[in-house]
Amino acid sequence: MKQAVNRIFIGSLILTAGFLYGCDNIFGAKDNDTTDEIFEEGSIDPTLETVEGYAPVLPFWGEFDAPTDVFVGFDRFVYVTDAQGVHLLDRADLNPRITIELDGANAVTQDRLLNIYVSARIDTVIESVDPNITWNLPAVYKIKNMNGTGPLTFVDTLIFPFDDASLSTSAAQNARLNRGSNINYERVEVTGVSAMADNSIYITRRGPFNETNQVAAPDNTVLEFRRISENGELTGKMENIRQIRTLNPVTPSLRSGIGLSSVATFVAPPQRDTFTEDRSFLITQADQTRDISFRVLWINAVETPDGLVFQQNSQLLAQDTTQADGFLYEPDKFQQPTDVAFGGDDDSYIFVVDAAQHKLYQFQSNGQEGVPPPPGAENQTKQVLVSFGELGSGPKEFDSPSGVAYFNQVVYVADKGNNRIARYKLTTDFE
Repeated sequence: MKQAVNRIFIGSLILTAGFLYGCDNIFGAKDNDTTDEIFEEGSIDPTLETVEGYAPVLPFWGEFDAPTDVFVGFDRFVYVTDAQGVHLLDRADLNPRITIELDGANAVTQDRLLNIYVSARIDTVIESVDPNITWNLPAVYKIKNMNGTGPLTFVDTLIFPFDDASLSTSAAQNARLNRGSNINYERVEVTGVSAMADNSIYITRRGPFNETNQVAAPDNTVLEFRRISENGELTGKMENIRQIRTLNPVTPSLRSGIGLSSVATFVAPPQRDTFTEDRSFLITQADQTRDISFRVLWINAVETPDGLVFQQNSQLLAQDTTQADGFLYEPDKFQQPTDVAFGGDDDSYIFVVDAAQHKLYQFQSNGQEGVPPPPGAENQTKQVLVSFGELGSGPKEFDSPSGVAYFNQVVYVADKGNNRIARYKLTTDFE
């Protein structure tokens, strides 16, 4: 597969950024007082101290161009994608941002080795098809040292269709490069990326070709990539080892993948010695042409004698209304979920942003919406609903939120229409 990619002339290497090296020079070493101050995460508006649930952490961060995703990495820096590319910020946004310009950047994550992955687009000329056409194709960039800990390196670039292992020949890879076709591969999008404990990644993809009886995987699917081993040593290069075909690309169910907009594993910062090896994941279905009752799905990865299989999580259909008033698996709960995130601390919260409802949702890992009532609360046994949002530009309003992240009790929202990253913290988490 890599040989096929090598035959492509990369017409435009997109990196044009003005990034800087030397993290310590940029942000200060992490063991000095300056950094301690920098890494303070803002403060709650005194006028909002009595707000129930999530309170804004100020200031919000502006000067983005339609931000599409946000992720707080294992290195504790904040990564944001927008119309300009991918940006790195310290967690107080007090120092100059580092930017790598990437066309169409729409998702970002980081693995445990601190490589970042950015879903974007790439312009390429494929001489075997037509040397006079520049194709704009979906790609995922694997980048090392954006945080300044060494020379910035583009470790690998996954280009679709060439890095889809279900397309094993050049003829198959080039078959849909046809601008006169309604399934032209330029209509395919990579929409999400998330890392696992072994630094493999899942990628979500969507597009117009969704036949299930073909050798080629449907566009609407989740693909798994792992690091390539050479001479017994793992390299930084990645290879596609699985397309999760048990996700139906056209018929909605508890095990479908229609118009996928994001993916989240259950491996999330902060960094620690061990993580779950569970390969289960969460996905969001944002297709606006279909009536989809359950748009956020939890897919279980189960080891069987026949290998790893991916199953629906029917347990989330059980809804104890004596415990909560809202649920992750509530029919028609979501309209256009654009991102999902899993909190890596003991709370294990699940967050979803919905662009059509301009809303941030919060759930517990059992699917119940809300947070436990505060200790000592009288006559209150149900989870306390803390989801919020409506269209607007106020501190608890959004305009088409497109990304969500969580770190150290702070929720980060890529508020696309307001060109900002908004931050929130439960009032009960403020000391």
